[in-house]
Amino acid sequence: MFRMVSNTYSAASLYPSRRGTGISLLTGYLALYAVTLYAMAAWGHFAADVALGVAAVLGAGFSIGAWLLTIGVRPLTHQVWQPGTELLVLGVYIIPLVGVVTWGFDALRRAIPNDPAQAVALLVLKLVVFVAIPAWIMSWRFGYSWKELAPSASGTSHMLAVVGMAFLLLLFQSTAGRGLRDISAAHVSGETMLWGVPLAFAWLALEAGVVEEFFFRCLLQSRLSAALRSELGGIVLMALLFGLIHAPGLYLRTSVTQEGLPAHPALWMAIGYSIVITSVAGFFLGVLWARTRNLAVVVLVHAAADLLPDFLPTLRSLHLLP
Repeated sequence: MFRMVSNTYSAASLYPSRRGTGISLLTGYLALYAVTLYAMAAWGHFAADVALGVAAVLGAGFSIGAWLLTIGVRPLTHQVWQPGTELLVLGVYIIPLVGVVTWGFDALRRAIPNDPAQAVALLVLKLVVFVAIPAWIMSWRFGYSWKELAPSASGTSHMLAVVGMAFLLLLFQSTAGRGLRDISAAHVSGETMLWGVPLAFAWLALEAGVVEEFFFRCLLQSRLSAALRSELGGIVLMALLFGLIHAPGLYLRTSVTQEGLPAHPALWMAIGYSIVITSVAGFFLGVLWARTRNLAVVVLVHAAADLLPDFLPTLRSLHLLP
C-alpha cells in the first residue's frame, strides 16, 4: 500500500515534541482519578486506601523503576505512517472487540465446558481477535509487515531491563500478593514447580503478554503517541483506554473476572474501578514500551507480573494440577 512519508513518526522524533500535551493529559487523568475515587469511596463504600496503594506501587513506583532500568537503552526502530487514519481504523475495530471480550468469551466457555479444551480455545480466540485480525488489517490497509508492527530483539540492555523489572514484580507479588501463599497452601511439590513455572510463564507470555501488548502497546499506544506527538500523552491515554475497555466485562461478568467488586456492581462503579485500579496497571508497561519499542520486553515483563497470582489457575485450567 502507498505510504505517506510526511506522516511518519519514529520513537526518536516523538520525545522533543509537544511536551505540554503529555503534561496536560497526565494532569487531566489525575483529576479524573481523584474525582472518581472520591465518588466511589463516598457513595460506593469503596476502600480508597487499596486503590491509592495500587496507584503508588504499580502506577508510580514501577513506572519509575521502568524508566530507571531503561536509561541508556536504545529503542528499536518503530514507525507509524498515518497515525490519524490508523487510529480511526483501530477505533472502529475496538467496537466488535469489546463485544467479543464481554460476551464472546462467556459464549465460548459455555460451548466448551471442558477445562483444557476451553483454555486452549480461549487462547486461540484471543490470539485471533487481538493479534491476527488487527495485524492483517494493518498489513492489508497500510502495508505494514509483522516486523514493522511488532519490533522485537534480545539485545543485552533490553534483556537486563526485563530481568530488573521481573525481579521487582516478583518481589512485590511474593510479599504483597497472595500468589505465593496460595502456592504454599496447595502443597505444590518442588518437582512440579520445576516444570510448572516455565510452562505457566510460557502460557502467560502468550495468553496475556502477546495478546495484550501487541494490541495495546504496539498498535494503539504507538499511534496515540504519534498522533499526539507526545510519548507521555500516549502512555496516559493508553492506560485510561486499557482500563475502560475492561469496564463492560466488570459490569456484566464480575463473578468470572473476580475483580473484587460486588456480585452485581452498578455500571458507574465498574467504570470507576476500571479507572482507579485497572488503568493504573497499564502505566509501567506503557513506559517500558515507550523506552524500548520492543515487543519481547513488554511481553516477558507482563508474564512475570502475572506469574505468581496466575500460576495455580493456569495449571488447573490445563488440568495439570488438582
